[in-house]
Amino acid sequence: MGTWVPMDATVNEAAAAHTRGPFPCIDGVRAIAALAVIAFHSVVTSDPTLRTAGVRWLIHLNIGVWVFFVISGFLLYLPFARHHLSGRPRSSVQDYAIRRVARIYPAYWVALAFWLFVLPRTNIGGAGGPLAYITLTQGYFTTDISRGIPVAWSLVTEVSFYAFLPVYAVAVGWLARRARSPLPVELAGIGLLVVVGIGSLATLHRWTTVPPWITVLPVRLHVFAFGMLLAVVVATPWRPQWRTTLERIGRRSWVWWVLAALVYLAIPFVIASAAGTPPTRAQAVAGDLCRALVALFLVIPVVLGPQQAVEPGSGVIRRVLRSRVLVFLGLVSYGLYLWHYFIVVMLRTEWLPDAWHPANWVVLFLTALPPTVLAATASWYVVERPVQRASRRLTRSGQVVASPAAPADAGAVAAPGSNR
Repeated sequence: MGTWVPMDATVNEAAAAHTRGPFPCIDGVRAIAALAVIAFHSVVTSDPTLRTAGVRWLIHLNIGVWVFFVISGFLLYLPFARHHLSGRPRSSVQDYAIRRVARIYPAYWVALAFWLFVLPRTNIGGAGGPLAYITLTQGYFTTDISRGIPVAWSLVTEVSFYAFLPVYAVAVGWLARRARSPLPVELAGIGLLVVVGIGSLATLHRWTTVPPWITVLPVRLHVFAFGMLLAVVVATPWRPQWRTTLERIGRRSWVWWVLAALVYLAIPFVIASAAGTPPTRAQAVAGDLCRALVALFLVIPVVLGPQQAVEPGSGVIRRVLRSRVLVFLGLVSYGLYLWHYFIVVMLRTEWLPDAWHPANWVVLFLTALPPTVLAATASWYVVERPVQRASRRLTRSGQVVASPAAPADAGAVAAPGSNR
């Protein structure tokens, strides 16, 4: 079952391993996104009468999921974009599929089994049956997310994106090879995804009876597309002066994060409606676009700015994102996402004596964080890391990989936390 490792050692290992990656701040952003989602569920689980006056903004902290989607779009499309735009070796589809399955399923199965059989707090009956929850396809049968692990709705979306992306990349690559320049083809394809995503959102809010399939990938395509756009920008072989300009744009992290904060603060006003009535279709679409823009603005400086672990002028934000604690939390962010929900709920309703019930969401969040981090750490060292190492050995063998040429950014494709 693995060897116990002191927390200081795990933090140091995470910092050493991941600050040397091609985008060393990505894990820090993942950590912030995961913490935001945990805070969101702490808010909505707390007694509404005990929430703070800032609840109108706190109930949008689930924006962390949008951040994960943008990161997934960026990291997973980057090898394909580099192949189309720079002639880098193409990834094996089998390699890609094996790593994606290894990344998302084993840790999910362990968490699902735990909450089904060890501490039973859920079930996987109903539409689609157990097989749907095991394969992460339940979103195609029902819009009820209360069964299984409730936060797994986003994992269903991730799995759908994993399956969609190679097909999309083949189509775009075919068109790019026949075009005078591949860049317009890439941009047109991403523009189409944005239109489909926004159009699906508008359709979703127009129908009274919602077909489950539209709530999976179609209504999130524009969010993934924002990350894919960043991948195209990074992959394009720009002239030196243009690349310098892009780095200057990304270097000012605080500008992008201030923009993200302003858009986030505007969300409650964008979707504001009369008491007791849901937002209009236009408000709902605009609110979702605001969430996607916040995620985009948070990720832009991480992928366009300075990438060295230590670089003069890299800024306070990058130094914080590369701190050992945030890097470690980013490393185990998938486990944080998988395990936190029922820990928060059980703390609020079962584990804490009545006299200790949280007075507000902050206390609940701080109480839930240590056991969640512990569970996520165990998930990483006992399940995720061994499985990912095995998958890398498997995909590097001639028995599995159709083409022996591995992309230069294979490590980015296999990076943890691409999925939430």
